[in-house]
Amino acid sequence: MNEFDPRFTPDQLMRFCLDAIHEIRPDDLAYLFATGKSELEIRNQIAMAMHRNRGNNHVIAREWKRHDLAVLENGDPKLIIEGKSWIHADAANPKKLTKGKDSIQSGMLRDLKKIKATAKRFGSINEFLTITIFTVDVSNKTKAEIDAAHIKYARSHKKALGSKSSGIDGSVGRGALTEMLVNYGIVKREPLNVSNYLNFRVFADFFLLKPF
Repeated sequence: MNEFDPRFTPDQLMRFCLDAIHEIRPDDLAYLFATGKSELEIRNQIAMAMHRNRGNNHVIAREWKRHDLAVLENGDPKLIIEGKSWIHADAANPKKLTKGKDSIQSGMLRDLKKIKATAKRFGSINEFLTITIFTVDVSNKTKAEIDAAHIKYARSHKKALGSKSSGIDGSVGRGALTEMLVNYGIVKREPLNVSNYLNFRVFADFFLLKPF
């Protein structure tokens, strides 16, 4: 990676984030997703890549003024990224996707509101949201096998896979999330290079939203 400019285009930031995330081995990514939501690990991986490639007048700040990640230029924010992690089954569930204060949509709108408030104070900021969604294939696995592997959210994965509401690779949730996000900005989406955790296949997708 080369020294970056915080005035990323969506395509440039998407490539930067994917390159950073894929520094993690596919089996290690599978472990992270299978054993919990991994928004902090993903955020930290992107932050470290930015830190290594920052300009002399840049500071890469995590948890800056309640924002997940910020690039400061001579002390002022020039880039802010908010990140979330969900399972494909959440995105495939219309209620979890868009209904109520705990929905994916509501969380996204709260993040956008935070960014707008910061931009009002500091001026123009390059703002982005990232969302990682994932599925652990627990179909055809016994409860004993699942419990022994300490799979997080196994019940939700199993319920969605059993009803085919998310698709074995999360395709339904992936599509539903894309359809919701395009109402709010430019959307970039790529599958992550994830392999297996123990005997469990893991699938994950990375989304980047550049708000309108």
